Amino acid sequence: MTRTIVLTTDFGQIDGYVGMMKGVILSINPQAVMIDLTHAIQPQDLLQASFVLGSSAQYFPTGSIHVVVVDPGVGTNRDLLILETLGATFLAPDNGVLSAILLKNMGSQPIESGYIPVPNDCDAYVLTESETWLDPVSNTFHGRDILAPVAAQVSLGMPASQLGSKVERIFFLTSPVPIRTGNVIVGAVINKDHFGNLITNITEDLVLNVQKVVVDIKGQKIIQLSKHFAEGASSSFSAQPICLIGSHGLLEIAIRDGNAAEILSADVGEEILVWICSEGESDSLLAY
Repeated sequence: MTRTIVLTTDFGQIDGYVGMMKGVILSINPQAVMIDLTHAIQPQDLLQASFVLGSSAQYFPTGSIHVVVVDPGVGTNRDLLILETLGATFLAPDNGVLSAILLKNMGSQPIESGYIPVPNDCDAYVLTESETWLDPVSNTFHGRDILAPVAAQVSLGMPASQLGSKVERIFFLTSPVPIRTGNVIVGAVINKDHFGNLITNITEDLVLNVQKVVVDIKGQKIIQLSKHFAEGASSSFSAQPICLIGSHGLLEIAIRDGNAAEILSADVGEEILVWICSEGESDSLLAY
């Protein structure tokens, strides 16, 4: 049975890059089933690609083949990998773009970026068997010339061990983690979506089932969690931000019928402060 191929890139939709990759795959496996996860990753943004992949891969059929082409080092001596996990196969540069997938198989995040052991229950291979690649191979488009044909071969049943050499270490990029000191959580925006919602690294378990929270982003204070986006004020004269637990299980900052990233002039990396407090304490914080 042909396995689903899922494409994630920073190519956008204006140029023909995505179409060429699909053409290569279909030339090798005319029955290939392909799904576009997204081609709107910000150019060369490895952490955004890692986040999107890590929060999405679980929703695809078991055995899916994820092809990830966000590759600032294309043409250099960085390796191209096959990573096999219990649920899926990932084809990507060895540049940290698979970090969120690795983290799901590790349990705890390394302190620093760098090469780490391949997690238990995973296998990694460096692509070396060039007879499965297109000829010639461009120095600037390994997604088309190497990853796409390899993905097609994997979808037809070729094992990873025939496509490369097994490796014991893989590159990992650390991402910001929330820090709680007493009743204060210091977090950060780690992604912004198409609607301008600001997705933070503060997890659901840190803020649910508490008496009261006050969230501070760039001096704008938000009291209490909303349940959904419609709880925000809807008026051309009012653009009050709300905070809620979004579909990723993370705290998000949003503005109903508006773009929180633009209105708050906030971007990835922006610091978020969350106070866990009593009713009286929240009132004093809002007045501060």
